[in-house]
Amino acid sequence: MKSLKSLLSFLLASFWVAIPLIALYACACAIATFIENDYGTSASKAIVYNTPWFNFLHAYLLVVLIGTFIKSKALERKRYASLFFHSSLIFIILGAAITRFFGIEGLMHVRENSAQSSFESADTYLNITLNDTTKLSLKTPFTFYYSKRLRPIHATLDRKPLILEPLEIYKQNAIKKDDAAILVLKATYNGVSRKFNLIKTNRNEGIEESEMFKDDKLSLSFGSAYIELPFQIKLKRFELERYAGSMSPSSYASEVEVLKLDNTLIKPYRIFMNHVLDYEGYRFFQSSYDMDEKGTILSVNKDPGKIPTYLGYAMLILGALWLLLDKNGRFLKLSRFLKSQQVASFLLALILISPFTSSFANEGQIDMHGGKSAKIERQSVENSANKEDSKSAILERLKHLREYSKDHLKAFQRLQVQDFDGRIKPLDTISIEYIHKILRKDDFQGLNAMQVLLGIMFFPNDWRSVKMIYTSNKALRKLIGTPLDESRIAFRDAFDSRGYKLKNLVEEVNQKSPNARNELDKDVLKVDERINLVYTLFSAQFLRIFPSDKTTAWLSPIEAINSPNKEISSVATAFLKNIFSGFDDALKTNQWDKVEKTLKDLSVYQQEHAKNLYLSSSKVDSEIFLNHTNFFNRLTLPYILLGLLLFIVVISSLVKNTTPNIWLTKILYMAILLCAIAHSMGLILRWYVSGHSPWSNAYESMLYIAWASVVAGFVLRSKLALSASSFLAGIALFVAHLGFMDPQIGHLVPVLKSYWLNIHVSIITASYGFLGLCFVLGILSLVLFILRKQGRFNLDKTILSISAINEMSMILGLFMLTAGNFLGGVWANESWGRYWG
Repeated sequence: MKSLKSLLSFLLASFWVAIPLIALYACACAIATFIENDYGTSASKAIVYNTPWFNFLHAYLLVVLIGTFIKSKALERKRYASLFFHSSLIFIILGAAITRFFGIEGLMHVRENSAQSSFESADTYLNITLNDTTKLSLKTPFTFYYSKRLRPIHATLDRKPLILEPLEIYKQNAIKKDDAAILVLKATYNGVSRKFNLIKTNRNEGIEESEMFKDDKLSLSFGSAYIELPFQIKLKRFELERYAGSMSPSSYASEVEVLKLDNTLIKPYRIFMNHVLDYEGYRFFQSSYDMDEKGTILSVNKDPGKIPTYLGYAMLILGALWLLLDKNGRFLKLSRFLKSQQVASFLLALILISPFTSSFANEGQIDMHGGKSAKIERQSVENSANKEDSKSAILERLKHLREYSKDHLKAFQRLQVQDFDGRIKPLDTISIEYIHKILRKDDFQGLNAMQVLLGIMFFPNDWRSVKMIYTSNKALRKLIGTPLDESRIAFRDAFDSRGYKLKNLVEEVNQKSPNARNELDKDVLKVDERINLVYTLFSAQFLRIFPSDKTTAWLSPIEAINSPNKEISSVATAFLKNIFSGFDDALKTNQWDKVEKTLKDLSVYQQEHAKNLYLSSSKVDSEIFLNHTNFFNRLTLPYILLGLLLFIVVISSLVKNTTPNIWLTKILYMAILLCAIAHSMGLILRWYVSGHSPWSNAYESMLYIAWASVVAGFVLRSKLALSASSFLAGIALFVAHLGFMDPQIGHLVPVLKSYWLNIHVSIITASYGFLGLCFVLGILSLVLFILRKQGRFNLDKTILSISAINEMSMILGLFMLTAGNFLGGVWANESWGRYWG
């Protein structure tokens, strides 16, 4: 009996069992993630998530968790915070189990002025209909991932036995990651056997097939089942809002009515993204819409496990805060230990920074400047003579453009333009985005981005032969027919008597999958994009500056001139005439009055006709300021250098066993603080300009991680942590500006317009700062171990302090990462009715 009790205690209440179980659980989830990526969601559910062994693993983990609570006597030891925190997992697992076994989800398709009282299930069923009246839906226990384990299904219809024997199941397309499949089965009923080939589409819809069994008609389909509702949903009107001047959806909404089955009105409601209809336990989410915009697709969800799940999430977050504030908790114990120590502050050795410094220099020489000196660029301009203009005239215009326009660019910079995504922005932003993509740098021949843009627009013939388009591949230059040692080509170089030289090559590359493209293929697409951008500048297609009263789309000069609206046409014609003649005269006489008046008149016209789309002066000024201040790129080097200086100060004091210079450390501390303040101002300014939180893409996430890293150093109240976090912030900003991340401000897709997303992303991304700090502190500890010698007790003390700070940072990072992930589940569930996916 004693041995049995010990065995049960070991199996049901032992950390030695719990830890392998958690490792097994983590491995299963990781494997399922790869399966889903390669074969689709259905595969991951069939092989991992929906299997009996995975359900048993959850149950076993729950039992072991409760058993360890009892065995460890956490309540008797007054470990209330820890008990409360870990108890949250019980509610989360129970809530997940209720959702898994009793929840329902699917899709409802409703057309305008029609009503639906049923929806299609997300799960796959074998739907059976006898004589068009008796209906039965059986959840399929088989899948094409276990095609060799198909078992017969036994049912009863009209008091007669029905045997369904699956013979084969296979995917329609083995390459695609969709749910399309074909099920071949033999049905035996009423003494007759028939063979069915049942097709399931990639939308989980089953195509019904019928056969006669003597006097009975049996119809089968393999796919979604229709689940009846105790009420109806009627679509009155579907509304799709797009970003001004683009086809990108800003928001879409369904004006619906909830009706009883006898068509009695219960209530009207407006469903849109992140605004859900709740009724009788069912939740309706705006999911998609028909191409003709006359129908809506609603995601339907009935989740009885939501309350225990959310309760578990709340307990987990509150428990984490309790653990941080618990006077007997690990976090405050480490804090008290640090206060008792004389903590040294320093950063990583110069050897660790040298690879980044050298690569930073190489990036500036190769990618940003194309490996070419100003001499070669001058030669490219000098060789740009063409039939229309002499070489001297081109050079003179270039000289005047460089010298005369410099003090008169403000009116051009402030001119508001609508980009192809519908965002209104100053021309200054457009110039930087386009010119940087074409040149891979922001200046050319002493001209800034705005001057280059104006030169290309007003004198396209001059610039067709200027070698300004950046290429990085010699094989591509050979194909185009330009010198291999020149990294830039001219627009004219890409064309010959037969047309565009890269046309066939671009088509071939686009037919390849992204994984199969080599370096030449990638450079072909990049150069093709740059050539198209130059053409867009030549034709002024990008210059959408004429707002229309009838639509939110602004018009380019050519579109405006050809518009049936006579007012727009006359305004565009007058503008082009005055701006071209005025600009040409200004470059000859340096008199800019006509140009500035023309631009001012256009701004007045925009303000009168664009209405609420027209940006305020403060927003325009803020964006131009953000463009030219370039907060984040300029903070990279200060963050890194300040960390190095702090390293030099403190490492010398450690070697000499003396106290670091107080004034110097204070100056460095204040300098890092000023950098952090500037960083914060930059993020706030970007938030104001974009109209949404600054973590909507990879570039903004890196900016935020850098900010969170340096804030982590201040939060931990240690110069050691601050120095390491300053270094980490600099590296994060450096990575953000390597060139593969797009810094362009863009619109948000509708599903991202949620306050839950802001909370989720801000917390989870900030955790990366603390965890990144752990990485740097770990390296610092290893460096100190190398420097240890007998008699250097201060180094041993510093290593202990680093370990304590590292553990505190890890606790904070882990808590934030955990809370952020679960809050992401709340965002997903509140936005489209599923905790993830």
